[in-house]
Amino acid sequence: MGINTAGRPSKTVCVIGGGVTGLTTAYRLVQAGFSVTVVEQNPEAGGMLSSFHTGGSRLEHIYHHIFTSDTHVRSLADELGLGDQIDWFHPRDALFSGRRLYPFTGPLDLLRFRAIPFIDRLRTGLLVLRAGRMRNFAALEGQTAADWLRRQGGQRAYETLWNPLLRAKFDTDAEEVSAVWIWNKFKLRGGSRKGGKGRETLGYMRGSFGRMIDRLVEEIVAGGGSVLTRTTALDISRRENGGYAVTCILEDCSARTLPCDAVVACIAGRPFSNIAGALRLPQDYLDKVTSITHKANLCVVMRLKTSLTDYYWTTICDTLPFVVMVEHTNLTGIGTYQGAVVYLSRYLGITDPLWTCTDDDIYRLFCGELARVLPSFSSSQVVEWRVRRTRYAQPVVLRDYGQRVAGIDTPEPGVKLAGMAQIYPQDRGVNYAIALADRAASAVEAYLEETPDT
Repeated sequence: MGINTAGRPSKTVCVIGGGVTGLTTAYRLVQAGFSVTVVEQNPEAGGMLSSFHTGGSRLEHIYHHIFTSDTHVRSLADELGLGDQIDWFHPRDALFSGRRLYPFTGPLDLLRFRAIPFIDRLRTGLLVLRAGRMRNFAALEGQTAADWLRRQGGQRAYETLWNPLLRAKFDTDAEEVSAVWIWNKFKLRGGSRKGGKGRETLGYMRGSFGRMIDRLVEEIVAGGGSVLTRTTALDISRRENGGYAVTCILEDCSARTLPCDAVVACIAGRPFSNIAGALRLPQDYLDKVTSITHKANLCVVMRLKTSLTDYYWTTICDTLPFVVMVEHTNLTGIGTYQGAVVYLSRYLGITDPLWTCTDDDIYRLFCGELARVLPSFSSSQVVEWRVRRTRYAQPVVLRDYGQRVAGIDTPEPGVKLAGMAQIYPQDRGVNYAIALADRAASAVEAYLEETPDT
């Protein structure tokens, strides 16, 4: 750990967005000797990795784990002195299909999954194996996942297994998602099963990944930077004497202008276009940036008196208002939280009526439907609950996504864009958010090295 600022000119950078990408970008730039300010509109930094206190411990608002192949997370954790705080587990998973709960942890569970014909089970197993060994995804870019999966695994397997998975992330856009997205899932999941006797090996940081967020903030501040929460960026403009200005509104509705030599926007394309109007970027670029749509996420997290099942991850294949049930304490152990922790999650478009329901209505709906999955469940088991809403939770990865998505560099040389949409062919996640941050920081550093002082 530690910041090395020796010999670096004092140039300033404004990072918009205090999620993992924004904080890691800021951390790298502070290490390189730049003066960095991070602005985050929410009350706490961390984005989808932010956390809260419950049952005497910290917990993420949205479920998280890492894979053994997540080298960027593991390397950063080591760098921050937290690498030895990651514990590794071999959890059990399940499917809820046809109003029945099926174990679905390893290859043998697939062979026993009688909801699809035996020949389709074999085809599905071979599909997953072949996809895990595929390195060149170019042939998949022009195909939808739906078409590819139907051809490779059969219609029944698609309807029972894969369509629910696609719906779980992409809702009404499920049929249009690129085959590259599902291929990457197969590759990632397959890699996590090495050395686990067919079961996944997943990691979790003791005390939550919020500790990594805290450490990043500490290191940024220690290096002379700052992290401003409850601060919303409204406008990026050029300064007459060179460089840029980011105008923000604070919680008390007062305005603040942050002059800087470069800007990194770690946000989605549409909100970026909304605050970049003064830059007068080319319309074809703005069209490209805003063409990538996102699904929102609703996540209900509950602390219960006792566990519901023996499974960590249960994919819901039947039609319910939530599409996955994650029993966090079946991964980590129940003792830490003075009870069991369960997440119920749903990805959806913001035009879905559910998005505008109250937290109370969402909680009651999810609890009522949970009883369909587990008739033994009662809301009387719930000790504490909350709802987390994330507007830009999942980029919709359509065919030929690599040609659709803009890169980190924008037509304005000193302004970089590093949102989740820029992660490809991998899916968004903490590991690849960190990798994106490293690329963004390098791009900013290269620009500033070539730019005279202002």
